[in-house]
Amino acid sequence: MSANPEVEEIVTLPVETNGHLVELAPEVEPATEPVATPAPQAKTRRARPPWAATAALGAVALIATGTLGYVAHAAAEQRDGLYARLVTTTVTLASTQDQLTAAQSDARSKKVTADYVAMYVADGGRVQTDYEVLNDCSSFSTCRTGSQQLLADLQKFQADRTAAVVPSALSASDSSLGDALSAAIAADAEIISGMDSGNVDKFKDGFDKLQAAMLNVAKAEAALGAELK
Repeated sequence: MSANPEVEEIVTLPVETNGHLVELAPEVEPATEPVATPAPQAKTRRARPPWAATAALGAVALIATGTLGYVAHAAAEQRDGLYARLVTTTVTLASTQDQLTAAQSDARSKKVTADYVAMYVADGGRVQTDYEVLNDCSSFSTCRTGSQQLLADLQKFQADRTAAVVPSALSASDSSLGDALSAAIAADAEIISGMDSGNVDKFKDGFDKLQAAMLNVAKAEAALGAELK
């Protein structure tokens, strides 16, 4: 090889052999075959045991079951709470409805009673006034006019009473009043007939009957007052 490492060419040096110079070829180092670098072997993955997938699925299923169970439990509690409130509300509404119904029924009953009493006071007052006028009459004309007015008001009283809605608590006194008015109407009609025909006995008999009938009207009024208490 060259003494100068910077010289790349190989120089052949002569060698003296038996008086002759012989050039010796430089020794050529045998070519070194490249050593193949073994390829890195892939890391062998250890196979998962068969039960691992089952365990994983079981864990997921367990978590899912627990979650679903909690959700179902919460939903059941919420539903039970709503049902309990619904039942309470329904009972409250039913009680309120009963109270309203009772109040309406009481109001209707009071109105019926008030209407009946108003009719009784108005018609009864007119009849009582007419009866007093008839008792105080001193001439044929005043007695005839008084008896006719009394008859008209007695008939109106009876018609209004018949058309009125009678409260159940006042049914007994109303029945007695009806009988007394009928008797008073018949007695007053007899008075008018006696006056028109000049029959004094008939006139007197009619007056006696009218007094008895008006007494019964007063008794019916007293009974009505007792029933209203």
